[in-house]
Amino acid sequence: MSNIEILRKQRDDKTVGSYRDLVVKTYQYIEQQVKLSGSSYRNHSKADISKAVFGNRNQESKIRGFIKDLKTSGYISVYGVGLESEIKIMKAIDF
Repeated sequence: MSNIEILRKQRDDKTVGSYRDLVVKTYQYIEQQVKLSGSSYRNHSKADISKAVFGNRNQESKIRGFIKDLKTSGYISVYGVGLESEIKIMKAIDF
């Protein structure tokens, strides 16, 4: 079963607090920040994303994993490294 199929199953089963919920919250935060920036991309702080998703800034490693999965699945693209990295939304969530 692919990663997207697993995420869709979690959605369909309405699994609360699932990996999918956290990935979607990460995506939604990034999407909101891109819209607020007025451009097609956004510089991002993993600590800020962690604060929005988890309520604290201590989960940056998990956020990195969510961003990697979203990028690998084609939902976002990431340009640059470190503080110079930018995220661009490539397509809407469909899982």
